[in-house]
Amino acid sequence: MSTETRIVATSASTTALNLNHAIFRESCNKNPIQKVGSLFPGVGFGAAYKILQRVYKFGGQPILRDKLSVTYGVEFEERFGHKNGRTMIAAVSGSIIGIGEVFLLPLDALKVKAQTAPEQLKGRGVVDIFRTEGFSLYRGAGWTAARVSLKHSCEL
Repeated sequence: MSTETRIVATSASTTALNLNHAIFRESCNKNPIQKVGSLFPGVGFGAAYKILQRVYKFGGQPILRDKLSVTYGVEFEERFGHKNGRTMIAAVSGSIIGIGEVFLLPLDALKVKAQTAPEQLKGRGVVDIFRTEGFSLYRGAGWTAARVSLKHSCEL
């Protein structure tokens, strides 16, 4: 005997009910807002990660670039020429900003965990999660730093 239920049934109302259960699973009896929310687990962590990432990246890089220009601009121009020196300062500041972005990694890890294993986070607050998980939320930080430093050196 199979535990599977056919989505398409003999009547339209049964088909709609089966489709509702297949799409929304545990949230099938909730209100429409909660149903839509159940389709996007981890959206809170994802939104926080992206907003903080953009603020840090696009707000921090120009400040760091200007600081590097004041402090090391002459050395960069002597070594690489005027145009290339400015490009190198922008690349170095983008790379440093990319490496610093690793501090946001726990939010991305929690987003993935909420999407793949939501039962691990159910009923726990953010502070409790950070206290319990600790530095394990930074797993893969070395590879992430290497990847984003190269990416941001070319991007910004």
